[in-house]
Amino acid sequence: MRGRTAAAAALAVLSTIAAGVPSAAAAPAPAAPAPAAPLSAAAPALAGGAAADSAGHPVRVSGAAGTTLTNFFPGFAGDDVRIEIDARAAVDGQPAGTTGRFHVVHRHVDGRLVADFAGDITCLAVGGRDAIATGVITSGQVPWFPGTRFIGTRVAVTLQDNGNGRASRAGWLWGAFGVPISDCQGSVPFIAMTHGRYMVRG
Repeated sequence: MRGRTAAAAALAVLSTIAAGVPSAAAAPAPAAPAPAAPLSAAAPALAGGAAADSAGHPVRVSGAAGTTLTNFFPGFAGDDVRIEIDARAAVDGQPAGTTGRFHVVHRHVDGRLVADFAGDITCLAVGGRDAIATGVITSGQVPWFPGTRFIGTRVAVTLQDNGNGRASRAGWLWGAFGVPISDCQGSVPFIAMTHGRYMVRG
């Protein structure tokens, strides 16, 4: 990735890693937030039943999991991040026929809301136990970063399903911080989720 290193882009967790983002110390105390639209009837079934790739197998990712950020995220160590997703694709890796929703909540260690946003999944690619989902934020708010436009910006979420008894992993990129995001392209799943699980089928 040019300009911004791939590592910095991959680790931009609504944090000071993204250039121009205010530091945690400068964060204002937000008013009581209204949560983003949750996943209620996410990823409606496509005509004919389950979505399928070109080989006729279901292509889907679903689940909810969270983790506690480490010192690798300056100013946000101890914060809780939770990502919920339910999406499927008619053709693996193709935007056409992809449906679904995602919901991200990030709370500071002191309980204040950093971000709560949700949106539509527009592309889903599945390979083995890994899935990359890209989409667009449609609702929510980010009180930690006043003046930063999030609605309408793109996101990329990478999820790894390690089966029962083993932690799922996740990675993310936020286009609101200037990270370029293309359909079905994302970061490596760079962090282990400490609770919850993702299920990847494809």
